[in-house]
Amino acid sequence: MKAKADSPEISWYCVRRNGVPRCKGWVSGVTLNELRRHVAARPDEVVEVCLAKEFRTVKAEQFNQVFVNRVRGVVGMEVSLNGMVGRFSPTQMIAANLRYKRAMERFLAAQGVMGGVLPAKGTVRAFSTDQFLLSEGNSDRVIKLFRGSTIVDELPPAEQGHAAGLVDGIGRWLVGNQSSDGRIPYKYWPSRGTESPADNAIRNFLASWSLARLARLRRSADLGEAARRNLRFNLSRYFGHIGNGRGVIVEDRGAKLGASAVAGLAILESSDGHEFRDELSLLAKGINSLVDAEHGFRTFFFPRTRDGENWNFYSGEALLFWAEAMRLGIPEAPTLGQCVKTFEICRARHYRKRNPAFVPWHTQACASLFAQTGRREFADFAFEINDWLLPMQQWDGLPADLRGRFYDPARPEFGPPHAASTGAYVEGISEAAALARAVGDHFRASTYELAINRGLRSLRQLQFRDARDAYYVSKRRRVMGALRTEVYDNAIRIDSAAHALLASIKSL
Repeated sequence: MKAKADSPEISWYCVRRNGVPRCKGWVSGVTLNELRRHVAARPDEVVEVCLAKEFRTVKAEQFNQVFVNRVRGVVGMEVSLNGMVGRFSPTQMIAANLRYKRAMERFLAAQGVMGGVLPAKGTVRAFSTDQFLLSEGNSDRVIKLFRGSTIVDELPPAEQGHAAGLVDGIGRWLVGNQSSDGRIPYKYWPSRGTESPADNAIRNFLASWSLARLARLRRSADLGEAARRNLRFNLSRYFGHIGNGRGVIVEDRGAKLGASAVAGLAILESSDGHEFRDELSLLAKGINSLVDAEHGFRTFFFPRTRDGENWNFYSGEALLFWAEAMRLGIPEAPTLGQCVKTFEICRARHYRKRNPAFVPWHTQACASLFAQTGRREFADFAFEINDWLLPMQQWDGLPADLRGRFYDPARPEFGPPHAASTGAYVEGISEAAALARAVGDHFRASTYELAINRGLRSLRQLQFRDARDAYYVSKRRRVMGALRTEVYDNAIRIDSAAHALLASIKSL
């Protein structure tokens, strides 16, 4: 687009080469057309720009109501104290993954004020901006940004552009970030250009599972080998014996039912399950040992003090593993009667205390059990819980980049919006849509298909799609194709990619 010849009072600029800032600051009275020349940007550099406007004072008691996550990257913050002014542009905060409170703390610390609380004589103002990216080489090429990115449009349900783009990008990211030993980083901070020391076995095995499923979709020997190498690495790192012929997935804080179930599902998906046959057998026996007549499944092998935690997740993961083990006929698989009894226990417990985390995993288990038995109770329960979930998908009244995510602001105890959550919910809804088509419920199928389309649009919005999304990233190979946690949080986590990939494959 062409730059307008307006004259803003003040503009933020940051000149970047390969994502790294060379110079930055605030200027007054310089139009957008003049800015690139004014800051002496070179042909191989981009310029991040925010034109500030609509300044308004924020009282101390209003701070937490005004400066919320939902406006981070859209609304800037100005802090004044003792004649010193700190001004934080929205794109600056996105690029640094900087929260408002942390920005305040930094400003105050520079003024010798500790504790992060602005003294009464200080002032805070919020301001809006128009955001642009001045591309390399040509000062006339101006890209309009919103929250430091470009907006992804909704596609008609019949089109598969979002799913295809997600699959292609995530697949490249998983393989491109895999080490020779098979490891794929669990969490990465684009702003710092470093990996996080955090770790989580369940989420790592989700990557093994999703990569194996992608290999089947593409019928690719190379992807199949990458999936096996990753699964081999994860099993060598986490698999352990606990006696009585049982195997588990062990982490620093214990051994979780969910980790064993997802590891088992990854093995079942592997194109060379014979290599991991012993581990599969031992994991299945371990899962079988946690069956519980009151809760369906206990959730921790150890420590016992944590038993019961994450039941909504782990019970569904375990029931899905059981259903798939039965479908594939492995020796340790439960009987249909055992599956039905455990399903009924889990259903009754869900009715007593509903939680959206329960929905996607149990929907997938119901879909597998319905496919094997044709029993309508499995399909009907999947419809019931997905119908209950759908109102939590946000659309009307939100900024364009937030539409399609799942979050219930009236029930914050259900958890914050997150790429991994949206991906998991779309996985489940995709299975529910297939069930609706199978039983001839076309109205429900179309309702679910709209939710899937909107969810995939949300995930695509979170993906590092091209240089416009990664203009502030110095190590772009580490991020391209991956998903940010939220539009205002650029941290990358492997389960965000894995759930989005599995959801997209289901859609395709």
